[in-house]
Amino acid sequence: MISVIIVNYNTSGILEKCIESVYEFEKKNIFEIIIVDNASDKENREALKRISERFNLSNIIYLGKRVSFSEANNTGFEASSKNGYTLIMNPDIIFTNPLFEELIKITESNGELGAVCPLLTGDDGGFQRGYFQRYPTLRRFIYFDSLLAKFFDGSAKRRNKYLCDMEIDTNSASLQYVEQIPCAFFFTTAEIFTGAGKMDTSYELFFEDVDLSYRIHKTRKLAVAPFLNVRHVSGASFKTEDNWWMHGRFIMSMINFFRKHYGEKEARKLECFSAINSRIIILLEKIKSVFGQKDEYRMKKHVHFLKLLKENK
Repeated sequence: MISVIIVNYNTSGILEKCIESVYEFEKKNIFEIIIVDNASDKENREALKRISERFNLSNIIYLGKRVSFSEANNTGFEASSKNGYTLIMNPDIIFTNPLFEELIKITESNGELGAVCPLLTGDDGGFQRGYFQRYPTLRRFIYFDSLLAKFFDGSAKRRNKYLCDMEIDTNSASLQYVEQIPCAFFFTTAEIFTGAGKMDTSYELFFEDVDLSYRIHKTRKLAVAPFLNVRHVSGASFKTEDNWWMHGRFIMSMINFFRKHYGEKEARKLECFSAINSRIIILLEKIKSVFGQKDEYRMKKHVHFLKLLKENK
């Protein structure tokens, strides 16, 4: 049995298309779908009830308050059969062909495999390589997340070493082993998921899948199956015009990851570099404001991050 765990937060429209695609391509007797509604608004909860009736879904959990993505997935796992296979999947995944039997075959034939993911392709059909990243380092922050990023982003060699895996062969008929795979589609066994300690609820948003990959990757391999693919309508849960708060959450989660896996000294270094970076950017925006060129969005991002950093001291 494959337990498909989907966390929903105001994404009922794309969620219905996701579930519809699973039922279109997969055999009904080999999977169960567990939906965890993370305190969506009234309109989305009502839509979810309609979706439940349409597909005869019995495993829907309505949370009374919004919790972290990790906690919501762990809640879904506890409600699953907890045997066989576990698939953590975003509501913006659309199946375009059968996957489950092939994923089971891959897992059963490779005893070293910890988790596997098909190619994630966007609406344009292109591979979303950016979801298959390297583990974070201080250099990665400097090269790609800091004020200095514009001087480094153009280097393909540097991007491959520090940011995302540029070596995945999307035309290969063999598994491509990677450092981490995203929880947009994370296929593993219930035993491995439990053995890794499930998802770490200390991550409020971002890096929860990096952390899960890191722990499993200590003893097992992670892979992309290029001969399988799904369509990923990424970002369905966020309103891009009002996401200035995401930068702060992202860096705070990175600091959390450093502290947990690299130690307090490395976490302090990242805190220091990221705080200096934000203070310089805020100063530059204040100077620009004299000439009427202040970037309010950029200012809000870095003011918010420094506030979060101060609150977590």
